[in-house]
Amino acid sequence: MHIDHPSLPDLRGKTVAVTGASGMIGVYICRSLLRAGARVIGVVRNPDKAAFLKQEGVVFRRADLADADALTRAFEGCDAIVSNAAMYVATKILSAWGAHERANVEGTRHVYEAAHRAGVRRVVHISTFGVYRWTPWRPLHELSPQLDGRRRQGGPYRATKQVSETMAWDLARQYGLDLTTLRPTGVFGARDHNLLRKIYPLLKVPLLPLPSISFPFVYAGDVADAVTGALAQTQSIGQAYNVGGTHHQFADFVKAVASARGQRSRVLSLPLPVGLRVDNGKAEREIGFRSRPLRDALAEVWQEEAQGAN
Repeated sequence: MHIDHPSLPDLRGKTVAVTGASGMIGVYICRSLLRAGARVIGVVRNPDKAAFLKQEGVVFRRADLADADALTRAFEGCDAIVSNAAMYVATKILSAWGAHERANVEGTRHVYEAAHRAGVRRVVHISTFGVYRWTPWRPLHELSPQLDGRRRQGGPYRATKQVSETMAWDLARQYGLDLTTLRPTGVFGARDHNLLRKIYPLLKVPLLPLPSISFPFVYAGDVADAVTGALAQTQSIGQAYNVGGTHHQFADFVKAVASARGQRSRVLSLPLPVGLRVDNGKAEREIGFRSRPLRDALAEVWQEEAQGAN
């Protein structure tokens, strides 16, 4: 099955470094940039983790977020950087705080210091809608109140990402960087170990009762295309954008996953009239963001999963 991708801006002649290129979202970002004609540098600890990208045209440079000197070398000769690498573990266990702080806070500091030292001004920072104080009463927009990450609100991931994005803006001002931040919602895609791989075992349950809570799931491919759109638009400099999907009942999302995999799943929806919504209008108007229909996105994910997720 062939699924058309949306048209992308022209980034020919640009060299873009992507940190965390071997991760789930990172792979999609690399592919979107390649389709737009950019030369893509994948900045990773272990290039073997996504060796298939080398065959597609990505050039790997080895660097760890803890090593600012290695990051500086990796960014040399680049026109832009996508600061994408991060740690995400859904837990509030005390031991997780240190790991999240090292990756998401100190790692961000090293990326921006390295960008400055390498002479790269343009940066797109992958944040999260988890920086907001979630409310079911109104859609979240870019100026909605945020958590206080320094007070560890929201757990290790959300708190450190809020601190990380605030730091990114501070460092951009300090170093004179042209920064754009993107705030995805719940991201799904191929090689997804945080959402889809946890749903797959549930599809074997004969009758699955699930709370009917709505949540804005977004396809990693659409987030990646938003990165490309932001890099192509100078008006995105100095701006933050929500890049979230249409909100779906969680039970309906599970049903759609089962359908994409050709499986039958009996899901019993337990009605709870609450949920989260985001306003993506700014990203749609200014950087061409669009969220593909859930059915189309999951069909593409399953096609890739069936081929080995390369």
